[in-house]
Amino acid sequence: MSMELTVLMENTGNSPFHPEHGLSLYLRHPGGRVLLDAGQSGAFLDNAALLGVPAGEPDFAALSHGHYDHGDGFLPLFRQNPALRVLARPDALKGHTGPGGRYIGLCPALRGEYTGRFLLSDKLRAIGPGLYLIPDAVSHEQSLAAEREDGSLVVMNSCCHAGADNIVREILRRFPGRRVSALVGGLHLMGPDGPDTLGQPPEAVETLARRLTEELGVERVYTGHCTGAPAFALLDRAAPGRFFPLYTGQTLQF
Repeated sequence: MSMELTVLMENTGNSPFHPEHGLSLYLRHPGGRVLLDAGQSGAFLDNAALLGVPAGEPDFAALSHGHYDHGDGFLPLFRQNPALRVLARPDALKGHTGPGGRYIGLCPALRGEYTGRFLLSDKLRAIGPGLYLIPDAVSHEQSLAAEREDGSLVVMNSCCHAGADNIVREILRRFPGRRVSALVGGLHLMGPDGPDTLGQPPEAVETLARRLTEELGVERVYTGHCTGAPAFALLDRAAPGRFFPLYTGQTLQF
């Protein structure tokens, strides 16, 4: 099953696209068209229009986890598309806080008047032929996994709060005999002061790179958003040619 993944929103990107701190991915797959996350403002819809991507009417929409920079963009989309429902885990609608107690959860409207637009479950869901939503150890987080023609999986987890290696290992446990050919999303390695800072010891980042590529067999990792520039450099050094940057407007073929 061939597939195409378009990055509608990421922290970085060149004109004419409009990047912001957030992530939104659009997957074209034989099993359906999937919108995973919507950034924080709805600007992903402008980027989608520039790319000719019908992001406003996907076959399936999913929220990776309950943070504003992944979910608040669904608010303008809900207003534009009254039929849209978003697949999420129940705890995604809880109020989440970050370092120092700063609120980073979904906006009040999504947790209030639009609560009914979310289809909530903590179970693994087969949403279409070769398409799966897989919960992980963080109570509000899930991955989108898509089958390729060779039977391998492309895994999309927007922030990997549970740890990218733990997420891949759990998916391999759930799908015995499969392999993860690609991992797409942020790796939650950025420091609290922004994309030019490191939030983990350098040796831990390099160990993660080797664990993903050598131990778990992930062939390619496309990463950005909450990974950060220092971590990306360490990942690339530890496993050259296996890590690639994400950016707004990018299209990936699998």
